[in-house]
This record gives sequence, C-alpha cells and structure tokens, in this order.
Amino acid sequence: MYSFLAGVLAEKSPTVITIDVGGIGFQLLVPLSTSQKLPEVGEKVKVLTHHVVREDAQLLFGFLSEEERALFKLLLGVSGIGPKSALTILSGLGIRELKKAIVQGSVLALTAIPGIGRKTAERLIIELREKIVIEGRLDPEGIPVILSKHEALAQDSLRALVSLGYSKQDAKAAIQKVLSQKGNDRLNAESLIRESLKQIQYV
Repeated sequence: MYSFLAGVLAEKSPTVITIDVGGIGFQLLVPLSTSQKLPEVGEKVKVLTHHVVREDAQLLFGFLSEEERALFKLLLGVSGIGPKSALTILSGLGIRELKKAIVQGSVLALTAIPGIGRKTAERLIIELREKIVIEGRLDPEGIPVILSKHEALAQDSLRALVSLGYSKQDAKAAIQKVLSQKGNDRLNAESLIRESLKQIQYV
C-alpha cells in the first residue's frame, strides 16, 4: 500500500519513529540499523516502508535501504517468523552480519539474537541460504548481495532466455532494452521474457 514516506521526523526512539507527512503523523517500527542512521528530530527524512495488515492492527515498518527491506521480506517468508520477530532479527545482527551468518550456517551467531532459539536459527539457514546466495554476487567485503525485486525479475528472465538457447549477451541486451522502454513496474517475468524475445528476433 505504501512504498515510502517522505516528511519531517517528528519523534524518534530506538525502534519506533513518527514522520510528519503534510500534518499527518505516521508511526513506523524500525530496526536499530535504520534508527541509528536517521537524522535529528525536526529534519527531513525519506523512509522505505512495508505495510502489514492484521485483524487487530495495521503496522508500518520503515527502512533506509532497499536491501534492508528486501531482507526483512525474506525473513517474513520463514515459517514461524512474524513482522516483529523479523525486526528483532535485523536489529540483533544487522544486514551484513545476518547474511553472513545465514550463508555460513552459523547457528551460534543467530542464537545470540534475543528470542532466537536453535530451531529457529536452523530454519533461517535452511530456508534462506539459497535465496541469499544469488548468481555469486558479492559486495566488497565478500558478503552475498540480495537482489531487489526488479533485479531479480531481470535475472529470472535472463536464465529463462539462456535456457531457450539464446546467448547470454543477446538475452541481456534485449532485457535491458525492454526495461528501458516499458519500465519495471509494468512487467512480470512472463511479459518481460515475451517482449525480450521480440527484441532478439529484431536483431
């Protein structure tokens, strides 16, 4: 429902902030990694959001980076992990350390997070390890990078085209051309592959 909020930071605590957007105060739950990087109260701020609707409440979660929000969403996909638990996990280790712990299978590092037991740590490793290690992409410190939704869409389409026998170079060029013409938000994997095939045929 909400992709981001931009306004004035009205209130700030370690895990809860309020952003004044045109005179309306939006309360967001945030991980410590976001809270520590926020500006001072009274200054302008833009926060990426994730909206959770429950029977008894509607909750907004805020993040300063797309990578952080993407990891939060991955955590929500793990059985037994709810929004507040996901926030606790992010606050407990931070993005880099959490990804490293999952990829390396470090139960010890994960159980050091308050409220995370051995079984939950093992589920995190089993269910997320392959999702985090994508195409061998690493950041400068050698930690796997989580792809954004749009990057993942392009990667999935590229693999599909290569599996159909097209060269990686031609497939990549076609995908990039389609994305530049039509925009990411209007495409899903099926339509991106279909439009890319048309571009390849024109070459």
